[in-house]
Amino acid sequence: MKVLAVSLVVVVMAAAPALADVTRDDLETARDRLRAVTERLADEVAAYEAAVSEESVLGDRLDRLRVQLTARERELVLARAAARDRAAEMYMSAGGSMPPTDGEGMERLPTRYVYLESVSQTDREVVNRLEAARRDYEQQEALVLQSVEDQAALRRDMEELVTYIYGELDAANTEYEELQAAWEAQEAERLRLEQEARELQEFLATSTTTTTRPVTTTTRAPVTTTGATIPTTTAGLVTTLPETTTTITAPPTTIAAPTTTLPPVPAGTRVCPVDGATSFNDTWGAPRPGGRSHAGVDMLAAEGTRLVAIESGVIWSPGWHSAGGLGLYVRGDSGDVWYYAHLSAYVTGLVGGLRVQAGQLVGYVGHTGNASTPHLHLGWQPGGGSYQNAFPIVDALC
Repeated sequence: MKVLAVSLVVVVMAAAPALADVTRDDLETARDRLRAVTERLADEVAAYEAAVSEESVLGDRLDRLRVQLTARERELVLARAAARDRAAEMYMSAGGSMPPTDGEGMERLPTRYVYLESVSQTDREVVNRLEAARRDYEQQEALVLQSVEDQAALRRDMEELVTYIYGELDAANTEYEELQAAWEAQEAERLRLEQEARELQEFLATSTTTTTRPVTTTTRAPVTTTGATIPTTTAGLVTTLPETTTTITAPPTTIAAPTTTLPPVPAGTRVCPVDGATSFNDTWGAPRPGGRSHAGVDMLAAEGTRLVAIESGVIWSPGWHSAGGLGLYVRGDSGDVWYYAHLSAYVTGLVGGLRVQAGQLVGYVGHTGNASTPHLHLGWQPGGGSYQNAFPIVDALC
């Protein structure tokens, strides 16, 4: 029966399709091509990031100037109103509203003129000062508006550049994803065949029973057949052999689905979090709208590109944020925490507390939240503390 079992296993394995169409070397070669795309687009991505930072600075400056202009306009209106009220009050206190006709009134007339001249001079000084501030501001506003127009032209150029960048990323990613899909299909088929072979071996080892065949010999006894015995005669001997019964249980009709869980990886292993074509630059501390500074790495990639766990650990706090959009944290076994932002979707079944291996699929690139282009914003908290610059890490990994 062992020979039969081995033969059946060989037949099952021989019937399988060839599993060597895509090798690990093929995948590594494809990843090398992705890295080449990253390097080739580095200058374009740097120019784009510089434009984003410049636009943020100009936008914040223009907002501040508009607030200042509103405050100065209000100040100007109040000062003019106060000057008019003071002039009227001083004129009235100097002798009423009608021109003086008597001697006493004529004597006080020069005093009225002194008051009015003083008020008029004060009013002119206030107005002149505020008008000078207005002119200064208008000159600044003109410069800012011109800068904004220049920035708008730059943005148009950047849109063309972004179209080129994402076109390159998408083309490279398509080739890689096809190879990756072929590899995963092969791995799934290999696991399925191994599972079938194991189950067949277990079935043949446990479901086949063979009874022993005892021999009873009687000298010169008459030949008789009783019940289910089968008599044979050899040289005057009668040998009675009982029937043997072999029972074979039908094989199971269902086979457990092969697992797609990645095998454990060595402790400390890290992989590129973007499993596809990506390009990025060191934008740590770069200006962002609202006076903020950038606290991560923006890894540009085509919409829907696979995102994987950068290291083995546990999924933590998947959810939505107004700025980060759809995001999650990977609390790594190293103690570091990794923040993924702007995802388009999670992988099916992802929940908080899920254990993941380095390189395991967790989601897909998107531009949810305050992102204008598809990318992964990756934040790094060493030891779970404050955010630090992850660029040197991902630059080496990707």
